[in-house]
Order: sequence, then C-alpha cells, then structure tokens
Amino acid sequence: MIKSTEHFSFTVSNLDDSHRFFCDLLGLKASPIVEVDNVDVQKIIKMPGAKLRISIVETPDNRKIELIEYVKPKGKKIDLETCNTGVGHIAFLVDDIQGMYDNLSKKGVKFNSPPVWAAGNDGKSKWGVCYLKGPDDITLELVEVVE
Repeated sequence: MIKSTEHFSFTVSNLDDSHRFFCDLLGLKASPIVEVDNVDVQKIIKMPGAKLRISIVETPDNRKIELIEYVKPKGKKIDLETCNTGVGHIAFLVDDIQGMYDNLSKKGVKFNSPPVWAAGNDGKSKWGVCYLKGPDDITLELVEVVE
C-alpha cells in the first residue's frame, strides 16, 4: 500500500542553471550536486554506462524535488506544452502570489499570465493561480488561497 510521496523529479539540461532557478529565484534549499555513474543506478534507469548529476531540492513542507541532468546519454528537448500526454507540473502554495509574480517577472521569469483569481469550489474562498516557466520550460504553478 502506498503511504506517501517520496519525491518528484524533473530531468533538466543544465543542473547548475536549475539550481540557480529553484534556490536563488524561488528561495528553496538544495543538496549539493552529486555525480552518479554506478551500475545500480544504470540498472534502475535501464541505461548501461549512464552518467548523471543529481540534486534534491527541498520545499518548506519537507517534500523533495529531484533534479537530474543526464551527462551521458545527453537527453533531447521535448515539447512540454501542458496539453501533451505525460507532461506534469508542480503547484506551490504561496502567501503572496502577486508579490511573487511581480518579483519573479522583474528577474526575467516568464509567466503565462498574471495571477488569475476565481472563487473556490467551497463558494467561500478565493484562489489566485498562475503558471510560470522554470528551467527547460518546465511548467510550475503558484497558488494562493484566501479564506
């Protein structure tokens, strides 16, 4: 039986750039980057001879986002438009969506739109939501709930 989530993962083209995005721009903390090229990992991912660079980013609620750069074999860019099958995103709960939007926009982060506010399903709360582009055009979501 599944008990909990262990981590989420994104494959990125440049782990150093992704570290800067998640840590410097979003303010999250990350483990040091480690290089992995052992047989056990190669067996798990079914890629003999693979070499990876990995770091774990921690969210304030102790969830983990694993960032992996495949050094060998090098991956290729795919279409991450959110309507494409298998494409995912992570939503971050925030306490000031407009402030984050303004701050990140000034730093060059691309958003699909400014925060959009709508009534919650309970009819009492309001939700502010916006999508932004992370490293390699990974879609992330910011959500603010006002009771």
